[in-house]
Amino acid sequence: MKYGLHLAGGAQVCGRKELLEVASVAEEWAFDSILTGDHIVNAKKIDSPWPYTEYYGNDVKQVPFSIYTEAAWLDIFDTLAFLAAATDKVRLGTSVLIVPYRHPYDVARRIATLDVLSGGRMILGVGVGWMEEEFQLLGIPFNERAQRTREYIAVMKALWTDENPRFDGRFIKLDRDVNMLPMPLQKPHPPIWVGGESMPAMRRVVEFGDGWHIALLTLEQITSLYERLRVAMDKAGRDFNQLEVTAMVDMSRLSPAMVESYRKFNVSTMYMLPLGGNLREFVDAMRRFAKMMREAG
Repeated sequence: MKYGLHLAGGAQVCGRKELLEVASVAEEWAFDSILTGDHIVNAKKIDSPWPYTEYYGNDVKQVPFSIYTEAAWLDIFDTLAFLAAATDKVRLGTSVLIVPYRHPYDVARRIATLDVLSGGRMILGVGVGWMEEEFQLLGIPFNERAQRTREYIAVMKALWTDENPRFDGRFIKLDRDVNMLPMPLQKPHPPIWVGGESMPAMRRVVEFGDGWHIALLTLEQITSLYERLRVAMDKAGRDFNQLEVTAMVDMSRLSPAMVESYRKFNVSTMYMLPLGGNLREFVDAMRRFAKMMREAG
């Protein structure tokens, strides 16, 4: 099983020197990929329910709201561009890009640019978002997020694959020729990993996902969704075995036994998600994680 790193928005690595060190360690220890999260403007007070409370059970003190309300967040695209220049081998990706936040023309060009500048190493992890306060601040209707995501993804795929794309949707209408060069290096486009833990999210995996990107879910939750997704893929005529399944784990809760449990779900890559500590603790955790994953084989 491969292993990767999630930067959690850059909270512990919010600087040039820190990112360079993390990138160097990731390449030295053969990490498959580095992912980072997406927020534009975080409210200081969040009432929206965090989607992953069940992962921590009764230990509600571990729910990391301070990462959103107090920590620094690096811009997702600028961070990945910096990492593209600082690395040669690791893949780079969004985990996850909140698709409804931005116009799809803008995102399509940014992702294509990152794929070109990284030499074809980009992964596009996508989600619909959960923090209603951020939607309010951005002036985007929260109840439209799923429809916008579906339409925006379709627009981006058209821009990446069609010479003269056209689109007639609810939110986007493209009725003339446009220049969206460069095209991504990866064909037909960078892989799209769908994040989410609901049945609507599973339907999005079936509809347009090249992968299912599992966040902080319990093994019981994963089991239920995994079987439902397999059935849905079969009904849609898609080969479930071609779907890339990846998973994030809180490093503080990881064990060799848990790694084996994820292997049963055909998880190809596990991502460590450090949710506390300083840079030194972050880098030490990277090395421990790499050792554990190597020993697990």
